[in-house]
Amino acid sequence: MYYAKAVIDELKSSTQLAVFGAGQVACEVIHCLRAEPYGLSIDYILVSDREGNPDQIMGISVLDLEQAAGMVEKDAVIVIATIEKYLDSICESLKKYGYFHMVPLTFESDRWSLVQGDYYGSLVKSQGKKYRTMEEELGRGYLWESGAEREQGKHGKVGEGDNSVHIYRVRCHVDRALSEDLSRYSWEIPIQAGAALTDQRICDVRDDQGDNISHKNGQYCELTALYWIWKHDSSAYVGLCHYRRHFELDEEMLKRLAYSDIDVVLTIPILNVPSVEEVYRHDHVRRDWDVMMEAVRTLAPDYAETAQELEKGNFYYGYNMVIARKKILDDYCEWLFPILEYCEERCNVREGTYQKRYIGFLAERLMGIYFLRHEDDYKIAHVKKHFVEG
Repeated sequence: MYYAKAVIDELKSSTQLAVFGAGQVACEVIHCLRAEPYGLSIDYILVSDREGNPDQIMGISVLDLEQAAGMVEKDAVIVIATIEKYLDSICESLKKYGYFHMVPLTFESDRWSLVQGDYYGSLVKSQGKKYRTMEEELGRGYLWESGAEREQGKHGKVGEGDNSVHIYRVRCHVDRALSEDLSRYSWEIPIQAGAALTDQRICDVRDDQGDNISHKNGQYCELTALYWIWKHDSSAYVGLCHYRRHFELDEEMLKRLAYSDIDVVLTIPILNVPSVEEVYRHDHVRRDWDVMMEAVRTLAPDYAETAQELEKGNFYYGYNMVIARKKILDDYCEWLFPILEYCEERCNVREGTYQKRYIGFLAERLMGIYFLRHEDDYKIAHVKKHFVEG
């Protein structure tokens, strides 16, 4: 499946192609667009201010908007490669200089995810591995052969019987208000994460009921909900998404999944350049990575080689989003949570709402280690993710 055809066709529509941004996101976008299956040539890198920026990045000249005025054509395609919060101000600056053909490939954007998906698929296929998409697998491989199964598909609800599929949407009492209509995800089951930390009740299902670690939500993020699902849900398939990050699925696809031979559904992996390890160390507390790798070597030595492969590689699975057969999710959680507890006991306590979430960040990389180790054991299919703008 070629996810990003429309995006790439747009990037090819001009004789000049420039990237706005000189940070981590820009480097990853440039790396991806220049590689197969795209092979695009980036003419310039644009920034608001040359101060603090190099003359070249990845061999491409860096220009501020004053310099660009005489070198970058007004009908050039400008790829905006930054984090989301700068997008509006960048667009306004570009318009002031007469540039109106802008293509945002910001960090969380759906478009950037699609571009990464085709790059990742091309890469793994070149390595002789299989890359499966949900759309292709369910279009040709679901197993509705008996009349009873067809009736279940037509008239049953997602979540009934031996082929039940329960996907939970993590909510929290501090969630920001969203303007987008999310009714197309009505099949998701809202679960309140961190419910033990507040008296507010926003969901019928809460992660502080029964066996739980709800009080750890500040560090564990959505993993307190994952823990609850592991301990309390017995559906055939279970999954986890977020109030702002959703699997691009519908009820028809979920019904097909229930009768398919797919074992695991993961979102399109996230590209890191120069490596997963280096980007983590840059963005987070450096020592945490060492503790995580030590935990894997100590508690799960059979995964140590795979951990090194992910560490030096360029992709990991983000957001702790997963759908899996319950027995697989059980095995994953039995493997994951002791490693996280090991890290929690050895990493320094930190303040601030972002770096405090270090357990959740480490778990994203651990998810990649676990499923990379089992890529030949489980049938894994990838699906698009939708990010909801705040």
